[in-house]
Amino acid sequence: MRNMPKKKNAVIALGVYVLCVVLVCFLWTKPMLLTGCYLVISVFAFIRWHTASDIIFYFVAFVLGPAGELCATVFGAWSYAQPFYLIPTWLPLLWGLAALVVKNLSEAFLSSPEIPESSR
Repeated sequence: MRNMPKKKNAVIALGVYVLCVVLVCFLWTKPMLLTGCYLVISVFAFIRWHTASDIIFYFVAFVLGPAGELCATVFGAWSYAQPFYLIPTWLPLLWGLAALVVKNLSEAFLSSPEIPESSR
């Protein structure tokens, strides 16, 4: 029962992931609406996950993810259909949310009981 909060975090993180994918699939043509949706999800994510490391993970990804994508778009690797300045307005929020999802999923898996050495 000790790992229940981590398992719940994993389920919530997977839910955030699925929601973000579904939203981008259906709302990519409405970038301001998608940005608003990701902003609301980010607020709720911070209500759930608000440790210092959660905030650092979010904002590092919020800045570095789009910075890398901006470089890639400037050099022609790809382009976005409705960018604000080469990238969509919603992209930094999505990068931040992705970082929280990965962080919380990895913590849930790492908190699983250790497998005895003889079982490996």
